[in-house]
Amino acid sequence: MKQSRRHFLTQTCPSVAFAFFGLSFLVACSSDSNAAGPTNTDQPGGESGFEVNGNTITVDLSNANFSDISEPGGYTNILTAGVLLLRISTTEIAAYDNCCPHDGTRNQWYRTGNNWVCDDHGNSFSSDGVNERSCNSGATSGGLKKFTTTLNNNTLVVTKS
Repeated sequence: MKQSRRHFLTQTCPSVAFAFFGLSFLVACSSDSNAAGPTNTDQPGGESGFEVNGNTITVDLSNANFSDISEPGGYTNILTAGVLLLRISTTEIAAYDNCCPHDGTRNQWYRTGNNWVCDDHGNSFSSDGVNERSCNSGATSGGLKKFTTTLNNNTLVVTKS
């Protein structure tokens, strides 16, 4: 099976870097990177700018970790919370499941047009909430699951269901 360079590096780089160079080089090869933009701090609370409480994620949009979604069209991925955030307009932010319907990849998303593309195998999924596909279902098309959001000033609340 053909693998992307990014997938190979994220799977291999940490072990090789540690074996040859020691711990300090692991940061450069971290799997927290996102093919299409920054990934927020992987742990909720404190300086990360988001909190997870059951199926509710509360995001402090004034936190520097979320500067990528300050303008319409901007997006970011919160890996541990399981959401992709997309700024639709000054008054709306949409949230989607960050789990690829094809094979469960969570950290290799980018946008093209109105679609999310998983860089692991190049599959494209719509962001319109129609024909939603389940995480890791083997689907290679359809839509990403869309979650309910509420935006109040600099606070975004995402409800996963």
